[in-house]
Amino acid sequence: MLAQSLPDLTAMRATNRAVAIAWPYTNSGFALQEATNLSVGDWRSSTLTPGFDSNRLTFWVSATTTNSANFFRLTRPADLRGIYVYSSDIGSLSSNYAQSVTVSLGVPGVDGLVLVVAWSTLEPTNHIYHWTNLDLWMNQAVATGKKVDLAILAGSSTPDWLFQPSSNNGAGTTPLNFTISPHSGTTSNCIPETIAAPWDTKFLAAWNNMLNVLSHHLKTVNTYSNLTLLRLTGINRTTDELRLPAETAKSTGLDCVSNAPAIWQAAGYTPSNLLSGWSNILSSFQTYFPDKSFSVAIIPQNAFPAIDDNGQIITDKVPDANQPLLALAAQMLAGRLVVQFNFLMTGSNASPAVVQAAQSYGTLTAYQSNNYFGSTGGGAACGGDVVSPVVCSNDTYLSELEEGIYPLTTTNQLRSQYLEVFPANVLALTNAIWQAHRELVTPP
Repeated sequence: MLAQSLPDLTAMRATNRAVAIAWPYTNSGFALQEATNLSVGDWRSSTLTPGFDSNRLTFWVSATTTNSANFFRLTRPADLRGIYVYSSDIGSLSSNYAQSVTVSLGVPGVDGLVLVVAWSTLEPTNHIYHWTNLDLWMNQAVATGKKVDLAILAGSSTPDWLFQPSSNNGAGTTPLNFTISPHSGTTSNCIPETIAAPWDTKFLAAWNNMLNVLSHHLKTVNTYSNLTLLRLTGINRTTDELRLPAETAKSTGLDCVSNAPAIWQAAGYTPSNLLSGWSNILSSFQTYFPDKSFSVAIIPQNAFPAIDDNGQIITDKVPDANQPLLALAAQMLAGRLVVQFNFLMTGSNASPAVVQAAQSYGTLTAYQSNNYFGSTGGGAACGGDVVSPVVCSNDTYLSELEEGIYPLTTTNQLRSQYLEVFPANVLALTNAIWQAHRELVTPP
């Protein structure tokens, strides 16, 4: 695997007491380090937070000049590139599906595993953790030399004890009850779920504690160093994507769907409260996994209820609710944040929202294939829709993956770091997997 190159730093005097240190955006993650003495090699993480100039596609920091020497450099976090097999929740896998995941990890061109664990599976009882499944899959990934992207699901995978009173060993969090329908009602399925408000302090305390214990456990069993990146979760619906229930019976055409905006209004939802909860979640991830990269899977439209900061329903143009969330995450996790969209389809351009995030915030890019055959474990389709999907061939599947590898053009330097795929496609379409792997790991 050919290494990605890091850009050179440039320094210019900004004022009499400050120097501007800058470097261009490249298709590579980075961490900024500093030292006061090169001879002893005392490089450490810089306390300066990089900003991003979206007009010049340039990162920068402002360093105060002092009488003592100070040195800066960029270093690369773990190489994220490659093809990752998506496990689905390991706590609810059938034996056949688990076997498919295991076998697919051995297919040439597969580089990693998206290891998905429900919070309710990991911590079924308050402060009591079940590590067996997580450890088994982590060890399997390590034994086969695979990268690991760990995704802890909240949303509908929130444990019941979170809503039980403290007198019953619960957290006493206020439950919010919804009925939602995947794909905006096109599947005609209705799914009940109970979640917490993202800004609820009791939820945030429980989530923070879980990440703390998780980090400690991985270090204790010596698999922390094998963790490549983590999905930024906690604000979820039924998947690992950053979203909340936002539909109504009218918007989906299904009477069984609850009026999500009305429920959120009663709970005190505002974009500012959402951002506050997100900030706390980001801080927890950063505190307990300070040396890791992170990914966030976005829904470009209608991911959150259309409610303004006065708590009123927005009836005209709805602003991009992802924008403040991504801007904050990119600032706090500069150089270590991947923004991805969990959908690719043959013959359709990859979501431009991922590219826009890279251009606006300096984030890295990734995609996941569609999962139109998910109900039967068949993975991605290469045409049709979720009701009438079309089976892939090696050629049509490679075309689908290349939509994600090159979200602009094949000649543009912006490429995805990785693609997430499903085991059935890996096992059936090995030629496409190998070719996609080669294109991902070859520097532009």
